[in-house]
Amino acid sequence: MNLGHIGREQTLDVNGNHFALRTWGNESDPPVLALHGWLDNAASFERIAPLLRDCFVVAPDLAGHGRSQHRRADSGYYLWEHADDMNALVECLGWKRFGVLGHSMGSGVASILAAMNRSIDTLVFIDGMGAPFTVEEGNTVEHMRKAQRLLRLALRARLHGFSGPEEVQFRSLEMAINERRSGAGASLSVEGARLLVMRDLINLGHGYRWRHDPRLVLPEPLQLSERQACEFLQQINCPLHLLLGHQGLFAGSAFDKRKHALPPHTQVQWHEGGHHFHLDAPAPALIEQLNQALGRGESGPQQRLVNE
Repeated sequence: MNLGHIGREQTLDVNGNHFALRTWGNESDPPVLALHGWLDNAASFERIAPLLRDCFVVAPDLAGHGRSQHRRADSGYYLWEHADDMNALVECLGWKRFGVLGHSMGSGVASILAAMNRSIDTLVFIDGMGAPFTVEEGNTVEHMRKAQRLLRLALRARLHGFSGPEEVQFRSLEMAINERRSGAGASLSVEGARLLVMRDLINLGHGYRWRHDPRLVLPEPLQLSERQACEFLQQINCPLHLLLGHQGLFAGSAFDKRKHALPPHTQVQWHEGGHHFHLDAPAPALIEQLNQALGRGESGPQQRLVNE
């Protein structure tokens, strides 16, 4: 096996926070920033990253996720904060040009990053079409009130992991895997869930608890509106590739809701599988399309234009 294809651990201090990174490939190859989804972590790319040809893949655990540092109590986990972190991370790594691979929420972070940084060669979204969570127009105030109420309730009742650092949440690894799968609508495979869970658990000796910040399960007080989410998609001026699951989040009307906001150069391909089809059972066709989209394919891109 090519040693460059074996995942490696790295840490980096960015914007005053400690980030854990998972990397694959040779640092001399063209870089790709891989951004995971909500409540996931860098293990989301464990099965596809080693198969990307001639790429140096860097997958950070976003702030509050996986093994990365939690934000301070007076800060939050807004998409634009994640994007600012990633912009600073790229600067720390010294990248001049790079590609971005984003899954789910990672595509929302990537859409904002594309507005901050014009050095992106290509964007590839896996079952994502920008910001996944939006607030309805005219509902900003009520949404903020509800988010604050939920946070206070969770703190008082010690819900959602707001408990002592030594308090067990799961007696066994299997219990944690089952909860992670139920949170993904049971579409996530056991082995896929195991990869994500193993990077997100603390072993207390007598049981386990999540590493991630429990605030992640609560809605942010301020969210983008649907119009704003679409605006970030519309401003993308580099090649944009969408790889979506037939049983994923955008099957049916959800795709139609965002389709109008996609830049005219967007290319779309549908794949069999659910929201984590890239982690559950990545098919050879998916790997080839990823390599093509990142400019590493053996043949030209074969995706269809979204407006054809």
